[in-house]
Amino acid sequence: MQNEFSDRQQAIRMRLAGDSIALICRTLQRSETWFNKWWRRYLETGGEGLYDVTHAAQAVVNRTPAHIERAILAIRRRLSARATLQTRYALLGAPAIAHELKQLGFSPIPALRTIERTLQRAHITSPHIRLSRRVANTQYPMPRTEDSNQVHQVDLVGPRYLKGSQTKYYFCICKDAFDQQVYVEFWAGNDMDHVLEFLIHAWQFMGLPQQVQFDNGKQFYAPGRYNRSLNRVIRLSLRLGVQPVFIPEGQPQRNGSVENFNGWFQPLFLRRSFSNVAAVRRELRHLVSTVNQKHVHQTLGFKTPAQFRRTKRLRMLPSNFNIDFNHIPVAVGKVIFIRQVNKSGSIRILDEVVKVSQRYSYQYVKAVLETHPQRLKVYCNGRLIKSIAFPLRIS
Repeated sequence: MQNEFSDRQQAIRMRLAGDSIALICRTLQRSETWFNKWWRRYLETGGEGLYDVTHAAQAVVNRTPAHIERAILAIRRRLSARATLQTRYALLGAPAIAHELKQLGFSPIPALRTIERTLQRAHITSPHIRLSRRVANTQYPMPRTEDSNQVHQVDLVGPRYLKGSQTKYYFCICKDAFDQQVYVEFWAGNDMDHVLEFLIHAWQFMGLPQQVQFDNGKQFYAPGRYNRSLNRVIRLSLRLGVQPVFIPEGQPQRNGSVENFNGWFQPLFLRRSFSNVAAVRRELRHLVSTVNQKHVHQTLGFKTPAQFRRTKRLRMLPSNFNIDFNHIPVAVGKVIFIRQVNKSGSIRILDEVVKVSQRYSYQYVKAVLETHPQRLKVYCNGRLIKSIAFPLRIS
């Protein structure tokens, strides 16, 4: 069985290297019918098409023979062709090519930079623009992401319009900042009720995170009826044991993972013409499935988000979970506000001005609001610099 699988791999490698079918069949002592069968499966599904009988352990070393370049170019052409048909949202870059080389049993697997240079020499892709190194900002208190479901980033994109309609539609997006899994929905309107329902669906699909990060859009951040009151998005998060985190005002780049996804999927998705909402939602399901099931990531050991998550014990929200959105009690927990201190030494929390100190002007601080006791603690570079009572208006 092992020889059978190895022969399939070798046949594909030889063909990608430019060898004739006749030579391949003579070398492996196989028929052309056998070769055509496995070549067709490779063209249809890539290296995974060879795994229907057995799985072989793959060895990776650091040397890169020159003949592998031809395989790299052939794989890229195949991926590009497939991307125009069924897998419109497939990744075509070095990680995807390296993953397929590994599946086909090539050894050694070239470094990602080597694959990129091979594509550039063939004028298939352009070199990355290398920007000058910016001054390191070690003071920004970014949430730590070292595993799945530690931090989810949530965003709204819109308004978008369907042809012939004046209705404002929005994409609701949730992305895991570590393993890159995504969940997306398409809604008419962007009020808080839609956001609450979306969060329930996202966390039933992805599991509950430790923290969820929002920007300061009114759908996420706007206080309740009064200053120092917690809106329903914050209340729902706390009720489910999730810490809400709000990035600095006017700095969407701090939600970098989900913003990067938005910049990638919109040009691909919106160039298509959709006649109705149902068609958009069908295509979104296809996009989400492709991203989660097909996109491999170097940081995950060249696994897809779905593959990486299979080994994890995730805290899932039950499919039958139900809560009255109009009566969400305030639960014990913490709400985190990352803020940049203004010139006068102040920050704004839930429409209240909080004086920090002018000595911290233009520096980033992390304000942690504890719902019990109702207290606000402000940290700079991990050091507590202010602690004050912060009574909440709870109705």
